[in-house]
Amino acid sequence: MKIKLLNSAALLLAASAAFAAGPAAPPAPQSPVWNGVQQHTLKTGDIVIYTPVTGIATAQQTYDIFAPFDGRVEELQTEVFSFVTPLTVLTRMVSTEMAALLDSSPEESRKQTERRWQDIYSYTEIKPEIQGVVTNIYVEPGTRVNKGDRLFTVAKKVVIIGKNTEPLYSKLAAGMTAKVQHARNTEMKFETELVDFLRIKGTPLISRLWLEVLDLREGIKIGEQFNGVLFVGKSTNAMLVPRQHVIESGGRRFLITEIQTGLETAEEIELLGHSSLYLEPVRRAAEIKDGKDKKAL
Repeated sequence: MKIKLLNSAALLLAASAAFAAGPAAPPAPQSPVWNGVQQHTLKTGDIVIYTPVTGIATAQQTYDIFAPFDGRVEELQTEVFSFVTPLTVLTRMVSTEMAALLDSSPEESRKQTERRWQDIYSYTEIKPEIQGVVTNIYVEPGTRVNKGDRLFTVAKKVVIIGKNTEPLYSKLAAGMTAKVQHARNTEMKFETELVDFLRIKGTPLISRLWLEVLDLREGIKIGEQFNGVLFVGKSTNAMLVPRQHVIESGGRRFLITEIQTGLETAEEIELLGHSSLYLEPVRRAAEIKDGKDKKAL
């Protein structure tokens, strides 16, 4: 009897608390269940995929610029990692004879000597053949050079070699674009294009990426880190399902959808189509480990 009284008191207290709290919230809608299996309806929506990337800028397709004659470098008008075009003057050179004349003239009369002999001996401007980024400079003002000596190295292309830093389930394709910026100077931003990629062994959702810089200009630093975001793709009004609802077998993917049927026999059924209703597959315990569906990988 004592137990009954206690239970009655507990019920009375619970009822009083429920009355004070107001009417109970309606239960959250649940997917219908058929024979113990959850039913779902295909959803329609937009999906946009980006993936963060990081990498190191590297020089590609480099070429050297050589001294066209024996002489001396008088002025150097570029720096390492400068962006140059066929109109850019990298250095000014004089011939060996002109260098001797200049050296024999006092400093105060050097300009006069230059003007006096300009019709015979003049400065030669050294310019690149193709636009690019200066990656090496082998001379400095006053350096004497022989014809064929290497003066500069210029990279026609800059490629950022890196990887995506988060798992990527969608497929990559050449031509995808990424915006990157210098890791320390975030104001230096560049447009890049994916020219090649390769899955990294042991990490199927991470790939080695080759991103070519499209808008070469000042600020690109060879050998330094750049971070950015690669645009993978976008679909609108797409049919979407949770990844764990898809069954994978033999490299193919399946979804258990409701079918529409026509004529039937004891052995065969005519298929007319399918609806947007599908069944969530029942996963075996062996397929799930640490809360992650292994088939999703």
